[in-house]
Amino acid sequence: MLLAMGASALAGAAAGYYLNSDKGRKTRRKAVKQIRKTANEASDRINEMADTAKTTIGRFAGQAEHYMGQITQSADEVLEAASDTLEKGKKAARARMSAMASNGVK
Repeated sequence: MLLAMGASALAGAAAGYYLNSDKGRKTRRKAVKQIRKTANEASDRINEMADTAKTTIGRFAGQAEHYMGQITQSADEVLEAASDTLEKGKKAARARMSAMASNGVK
């Protein structure tokens, strides 16, 4: 146990020494530069994907609105035709009832 703690302390000291040396500082700067570059690339890619998603959703919403308009128009036409048919049926029934009443049929 004591040996493991000593080895850990030695490794920490070596890493600290290395990172504070000129070579260590150069390595840190390179690492920070690479991390920033990777983060910027990831951010750019995420923004591109978000823009693509917005465009796609907008297109689908427009298509859905168009189709809903067509469905509404078709439904209105069907309802109008049904209403016309009902009115014709009512007139025909009244005429038949009148004819039957004229003939004395109750």
